[in-house]
Amino acid sequence: MRKIFIAILSLCVLTSAAGLSQSKEKVLADIQKKNETYKTITSTCTQVKTMKGMKKNVESKGKMYFIRSSEKLSMQLTHDRVKHKDKESQLIINGDKVTMVSGGTRNVFNTKTDHNMNILRGTLVSCIKGELAKAAQLNKSDIKMTTTDKYYVFEMNVAKHAKGRWNHLSASYSKKDLSLCIFTLTEKNGNTTTWNTLDKEFNGIILDDLFY
Repeated sequence: MRKIFIAILSLCVLTSAAGLSQSKEKVLADIQKKNETYKTITSTCTQVKTMKGMKKNVESKGKMYFIRSSEKLSMQLTHDRVKHKDKESQLIINGDKVTMVSGGTRNVFNTKTDHNMNILRGTLVSCIKGELAKAAQLNKSDIKMTTTDKYYVFEMNVAKHAKGRWNHLSASYSKKDLSLCIFTLTEKNGNTTTWNTLDKEFNGIILDDLFY
């Protein structure tokens, strides 16, 4: 009798685990399918950076623009409590080029030759497009899912042998429209960057000069 009970209990555990896995796979498929309908995304955006050795977080706010067909991404942010224009920052992805502007300094990276920037580009674009399997493959990671009242939350622990600068990714998608709302990169040195996108407009017109 005891062996029968253990066998039944084991079957229940396996069935429950399989159900959870199927649920995650269904949510991932739903997110990818829904995001295929978003040809462009315009959103308000906040960025919070935490860095070791600094008592206060670096907080910024601005706009995010994304064009799905060409995988162009532009984040234009202004640091809080700073009035000078040269304190504005930008992250622009346009083809094989990643441009970062910070403190008045402009750096341009070629993703064909810069492996870290290639992974960053692919990870951000894939997550915004709702293609988490691609992001996980780039970072050699598994995907774990939890839920809150508002979000489907996906966590990815990056493999130690992966070449990116970070070791953990977190992506939260709205249960309402299945769009990416919160994205966090945790670097190997412990620093984190979190983007939060709110008040989205889908399928509007976006000018191409935002990506140069």
